[in-house]
Formats: sequence, structure tokens, C-alpha cells
Amino acid sequence: MVFAFAKSADDNLASLAKAIDKLVADNAEKKMAAVINFTGESTDENLEKIAEFAEKNGIKNTALVVTGDAKKFNISDDVEVTVMLYKGKKVAYNFSAKKDGLGDQAVKAVVEGAKAVLE
Repeated sequence: MVFAFAKSADDNLASLAKAIDKLVADNAEKKMAAVINFTGESTDENLEKIAEFAEKNGIKNTALVVTGDAKKFNISDDVEVTVMLYKGKKVAYNFSAKKDGLGDQAVKAVVEGAKAVLE
């Protein structure tokens, strides 16, 4: 299970979201699932932005939701995205990045973490 928190549905997050979506599609037989929680209030405007993000980036296998209670998950205010990979009911891999750290290295780190969790 991939469980992520992101502060904004923007182009900086797109490559990571696409990689997560591909992980889910490629590992459907292993029952891989993913949720990206966008922090903020669940307003019509935010829901519309997320729907546009999903359509623009072809996100089809990952649930995109808005949550106003990210604080209860101890998500740092200093990071743009936090990704947790669960195996069973335990976090087996944890990754976080500031906005300027959402490039190819972030995608590679999450994909490699997922491979390790899936083994």
C-alpha cells in the first residue's frame, strides 16, 4: 500500500504521482493500492483541482483525495510530499521531499522502496 500526503496538485508532483500510479498498475496481481492525500480543506475548488490534475496526468489507478487532518499523521510542515509504503499494517518505507526535491531522484527512491516492500 502506498499512502502519500502532498501539499499541492502541481507539475512538481506529476512525475511522482505518475510513478505511483504505474506501480499500482504494474503490481495489481500483488494487490498494490495507492492513495495520495492532498492536504487542505475538501472544498469544491480543491476537488476540481485534483480532478484536473488526475486527468492531465493520466492518473487512473491511484485514489486522489483531500484531507484536512494531515496533522494527526505527524506530517511535517517543511516537506511538500511524504510517501509511506506499508507492508501489512507497518510502514516498511518512508520518503519525504521538499518542493525542490520532487524530481527524478524522488521517483527513483519511491520506486526502489516499493520494489523492496513488494519482495
